[in-house]
Amino acid sequence: MENKNFSFYTTLSVENAVQDVQSSLTGLTHQDVNSRLQTYGLNEIKEVDITWWDVLKGQLLSPFMCIFFVIGIAYLVTGKVAECIIIFVIIAVNVGIGFFQEYRSNTAMQALKKCLMSQVTVKRDGKEVNVDINQLVPGDVMILSAGDVIPADCRFIEVDNLTVDESSLTGESVAVVKTADALKETVTDMYKAENIGFTGTVITQGKGVGVIIGTGANTALGTLATLTNQVVSKSSLEKGSVSIAKFTIYLIFFSLLLMALIHIIMHKGELNFVDFFLFAAALTITAIPEGLPMVITFCLSQGASSLKKNNVIVKRLSAIGDLGSIEVFCTDKTGTLTENALTVDNVYGADPDATVMYAVLSSPVQSATKESSIKGFDLALQKKITSEHAAHIEKHTLLKEVPFTPQTRQSMALVHKDDVHTLIIKGSPEIVVEKCPFLNAQEKSTIQSWIDAEESKGNRILAVATKDIPSYNAATYDVAQDDHDYETIGLIAFQDPLKSTALTTVQKAKSLGIQIKILSGDSKNVCFTIAQQLGLEEDINNVVLGSDFEKATEEEKIFLAHNRSIFARVNPEQKYEIIKHLKEKYSVGYMGDGINDAPALKMAHVSFAVNDAASVAREAAEIILLRKSLSSVILGIEEGRRTIVNTLKYTKMTNAPSFGHFYALAVASLLVSYPPMLPMQLLFLNLLTDLPMIAISTDNVSPEEVEKPVTYDMTDAAILIVLFGTIMFIADITIFLVFRSHFPETLQTSWFITSTISEVIFIFLFRAPMLFFRAHRPSKLLIGLSAFVVSTALILPFTTIGHKVFLFTSPQWEHAPWLIGVIMFNMIIAEGVKLTYYYFKNRRSA
Repeated sequence: MENKNFSFYTTLSVENAVQDVQSSLTGLTHQDVNSRLQTYGLNEIKEVDITWWDVLKGQLLSPFMCIFFVIGIAYLVTGKVAECIIIFVIIAVNVGIGFFQEYRSNTAMQALKKCLMSQVTVKRDGKEVNVDINQLVPGDVMILSAGDVIPADCRFIEVDNLTVDESSLTGESVAVVKTADALKETVTDMYKAENIGFTGTVITQGKGVGVIIGTGANTALGTLATLTNQVVSKSSLEKGSVSIAKFTIYLIFFSLLLMALIHIIMHKGELNFVDFFLFAAALTITAIPEGLPMVITFCLSQGASSLKKNNVIVKRLSAIGDLGSIEVFCTDKTGTLTENALTVDNVYGADPDATVMYAVLSSPVQSATKESSIKGFDLALQKKITSEHAAHIEKHTLLKEVPFTPQTRQSMALVHKDDVHTLIIKGSPEIVVEKCPFLNAQEKSTIQSWIDAEESKGNRILAVATKDIPSYNAATYDVAQDDHDYETIGLIAFQDPLKSTALTTVQKAKSLGIQIKILSGDSKNVCFTIAQQLGLEEDINNVVLGSDFEKATEEEKIFLAHNRSIFARVNPEQKYEIIKHLKEKYSVGYMGDGINDAPALKMAHVSFAVNDAASVAREAAEIILLRKSLSSVILGIEEGRRTIVNTLKYTKMTNAPSFGHFYALAVASLLVSYPPMLPMQLLFLNLLTDLPMIAISTDNVSPEEVEKPVTYDMTDAAILIVLFGTIMFIADITIFLVFRSHFPETLQTSWFITSTISEVIFIFLFRAPMLFFRAHRPSKLLIGLSAFVVSTALILPFTTIGHKVFLFTSPQWEHAPWLIGVIMFNMIIAEGVKLTYYYFKNRRSA
């Protein structure tokens, strides 16, 4: 069977289209499927595979590593082999760890995405079965319904009120009504192909059955070249880190130019440019935060691994950084705050048994292969019916149905039994009651009192109304046009208990500075009852109805979005608008699982969906919950905050002392005729102090540090880098002034010891905003590497290697008071400045 363009099938009848792909209305056999998988391959649009070589190349060609390569080669050319070796060791350490973490993260993300593989219902061997979408082949007959993302190009062979959103392909925002009829003439434009379903488009309404005509790269979507250039969005964490890195490089470059100019002027043109270049190169390496990309990757991958253990899967690794900044989290209450384990609690009506049976009859066609079709209300109703009820229901035939939509808040079904045709409507009480003209004022009042009593218990209400169709004509009857004048009505109250963890989770969210806002389709009373139990709202008048929000002015909408927590009877468009207004002031997270939640999910800063959500919602979400629970979301937000905190720690820890050393050494080099520290010593200092810095990604975070939303605050980082850099500059200049009259080796050794130990001390001071000894216990790796670095700094100058390779000299005991004094000065002043800075910062934000 040759591959043909979709246009070929537009003019074929259903029979001819099915015949052309060598299939049947009952689908393929498993033997056919296996054979075609061999021929056509998996139903996948191949993205560019990221191989180990791509990852390694990216690490080697990063701007920082390129600078290091150039400097290393320069040292080699000038005969400084030892310095060259140290530079390439630094490169090897950073590239090696960075490669390992990035490659492992990419592999893990691919594995996680396989866990989220969507499924579709197909007919095989005459039965309906669920299969992974990558197992589809041409000729498969698939069954699609509202909310499904079409997984392969198909020719529709059956449709029932079917509309498809094709905006992702055609740009048309209006959903297209589909037909199973052959078109009169061949069309080549996708937007005119009314009987074709295209990969990646979304079923917005109704049902359809289609025979697959193209899979993988042989679909209309697969031919689009833009797929090879997918844009990967970056988090604020990554953007902030890149900004700091660029700023550092520019600052170093202009500082070195200025230093060179001053040297030329001071030495009256007699500057040894080779020696100056080698010293400046070592200074550059000291100031560059080369481990920043590696630490970010490590922090993010650690976060993803931790979240996976809590049933949270991140589709975009950088989204973990955005998690930590969430200030407002919007969600429906069902399944997040409640169990979504509905049970029928009470039934109102003249014939309760008939009410339940009609409610079951009007449910979507049940399929054992589609888990999401039997849940919520339908599952509760199925549990309520007896074997006698089931036998009676089986005598009915479902002829037509109109699915539930958030806009209409109702579903309809036409059933047939013994020549009697019955139209059933099921939905929100306020919608259904108004379509029952036989009810008088007293009866409506009685119904409303019953509803109020049930909703005050937190129960959700479903209304069911029916009428017989005496003169039914299949050819002319329109279900939607006959949606009025129902003759019977009943109401069913469903109990949906709160999760046992809901109250403690909401309290935890409040303690973390997260506002919880409920955006629900349920009634005002039900939403208020749940909110009151959780301590989210005490006044029912503060609950905003979607209809009232819709009528409000733009200014009123902004006020309501910012100052109200509970929104009832809201539709997807209103959810979208609420989130849009919230985004103007807050960082917003949103959980959605419905067909029309995709716009709101894309609008939010961070989007969540559960694994059994509608396909279109899963596609739009960045974070998937394998278990729908607010506690999982809160855990994710905490993990995101820890990630940002640790990355900020590294940014401050590595840049502050580096800038202090850089400018102190630059100034000192102007005042003596020899390098204040030799290039070899500077390079080894950089390599040594990088070791505990790398361990920051594994560090523990104090609970106080994640109590409030955390953002990648460039201003905060810059201020602390300047303050601590100044302290390190003063300490370094003090060492220089004390020892400049000694031999060069004495100055260089003393500077190396105090700089190395001071940098390690800075790590522990920067770990938390409180007193360093009150902070959370450091990770074992951080403690171990820090102890190794301090020991090396103290022991190396006394060894033969220290003397012969690094040209150190053994420190004299009379120098100890100065060395200890400078280190203590660093620690005391830096801690005092840190505490003072955070004291005033907290006062300003209070």
